[in-house]
Amino acid sequence: MLPLTASVFVAALCLFLFFPSIFSGTPNHEDAAGPSANREDPVSTILFTVKDDHNRIPVNLLLSYRKDKKMINTLSIPRDTYAPISGQDDGTPSYDKLTFAYERNSGGAENVRSTVSELFDLPIDHYAIMDLETFSSIIDSTGGIEYELRDDIRVRALSKVSFEFKKGMNRFNGEEVAALLMDAAAGKSLDAQDQSAILNAVIQQLSTVPKTQLKPVLLQEIEGNISIGQLLEDRTELPSIRSVSLLDGIKDEMIDGAYYITFEEDFLKSVSKDFTSFD
Repeated sequence: MLPLTASVFVAALCLFLFFPSIFSGTPNHEDAAGPSANREDPVSTILFTVKDDHNRIPVNLLLSYRKDKKMINTLSIPRDTYAPISGQDDGTPSYDKLTFAYERNSGGAENVRSTVSELFDLPIDHYAIMDLETFSSIIDSTGGIEYELRDDIRVRALSKVSFEFKKGMNRFNGEEVAALLMDAAAGKSLDAQDQSAILNAVIQQLSTVPKTQLKPVLLQEIEGNISIGQLLEDRTELPSIRSVSLLDGIKDEMIDGAYYITFEEDFLKSVSKDFTSFD
């Protein structure tokens, strides 16, 4: 597996739970959101997000899969991304942070899908939203993720202002992992070397968790257009993974007194093209 510059645990979780059942056939774009939903290519896409107690979505991961190439592309989207949030009564989007897409106009999971689809001009075939408690429970069920940090770091948290981690060996619980994912998506403290090492640790630990141990929480907490049967299919050998990064295009901007991460339209188009390419 190539080093990921995105949300490492979410990538591992998606691959562990969703592959190969979701990506086993030809994608159906009839109900996929986005201007390009009538495409005729063999690429399947999935959006996986985590929401907190306030219905904000701090962790957002896109995956694309091409069956004949046996490859998966991953793309992590920062929570503060300036995005066209759907759900307005007149059908026009209102721009705000991506993290508010779930709660805006009570649009829920479908609103998140259409917002991300509009942002990248990309149809999204499958989508799933997991609450933070379930996300944390899955991590905690493995005993947490042990990893050695090269430096002291301070990262933005969810239930508190921030977490501070010391240099050296740490064991991260579920909420701490979520905080690291948010930090990594914006390219703050962790680099590709960290991402690759943590990914390997997560996959190794998740592979030891019995499917029956995950079933109780998944039956109650998954939102989206993916059935529980699909989530719990037997897993087979994983395909090769390639990371597509937004980090080179990030711009920090203040708009109307609020902080946002923005991207040039041409940059997003190039990322979308790369994300759906498997050459």
